[in-house]
Amino acid sequence: MIAFQTQGGLGNQLFQYATARRLALQHGCPLVADLHWFKYHRAEETPRPLELNHYQVIMRCATRREQMLWAPMRFRWARFLQPLLPLHVVREHGFGVNPEVLSAPPNSYLVGFWQSEAYFADIRDQLLTELSPVVPPGSEDLRVIERMRHGDAVSVHVRRGDYVSLASASAYHGLCSLDYYHKAIQYIVRRVANPILFVFSDDPAWTKANLHSSLPTCYVDHNSAGNAFQDLHLMSLCRHHILANSSFSWWGAWLSRSTGGLVIAPERWYAVDRPTPDLIPSRWIRMAG
Repeated sequence: MIAFQTQGGLGNQLFQYATARRLALQHGCPLVADLHWFKYHRAEETPRPLELNHYQVIMRCATRREQMLWAPMRFRWARFLQPLLPLHVVREHGFGVNPEVLSAPPNSYLVGFWQSEAYFADIRDQLLTELSPVVPPGSEDLRVIERMRHGDAVSVHVRRGDYVSLASASAYHGLCSLDYYHKAIQYIVRRVANPILFVFSDDPAWTKANLHSSLPTCYVDHNSAGNAFQDLHLMSLCRHHILANSSFSWWGAWLSRSTGGLVIAPERWYAVDRPTPDLIPSRWIRMAG
């Protein structure tokens, strides 16, 4: 088997699944998700539910017995116990791609975030199928999809939520400025004939009050937090994308099947000094913000 520690919000879960799935396909073995984090996350971390179950993922969840057996593998000192552990632990290190994960043996346990398409770009077609929502779009989603057909749809993602309300998250991640969004929109205006903005946010009231443009704009605010996967699907249907410093909007752009679209990402992904050399694909545009 290939097992992986699942943690964080939807975007992070997708990175973890995609990397582990690629390795499981390589070895032709089952994929198992360790859900321990969702009950026992640290106090400074934002609580999140498992959201991979909204997709057509090919995996099973670890049994209670497996979770108990795997407890030592979740700690950084697990490498010192490797000969005694039931699986080979592959822990992410540094801020760039860890190429050794691509050659990890069967019966490996992955611990990390794996935020680069370098881990799974070669199975993109398969992931586009597996990461399609199980539940079809609702009536409000369908109305948004219909409006997308009347121009060049541009998804604009504004991440606030715990980036504002949780001190540790705010200090670590920071926020994209309104100036960034205005510059990104102007970049789109100069290159796209008939853009229509579709604004997605975990704080839609704030975006309606603060993010304005002369372009036709649809503020997508009908999905609850429990249906965020539907917002992600709607984002993926847009041709062009303006990202927040968020793995959620990263996946909204990466899952798009449109060709020739523009993707704009913030030049600085974290407020802290953490470089991201492999996070943003070279074909995307990085903009100060």
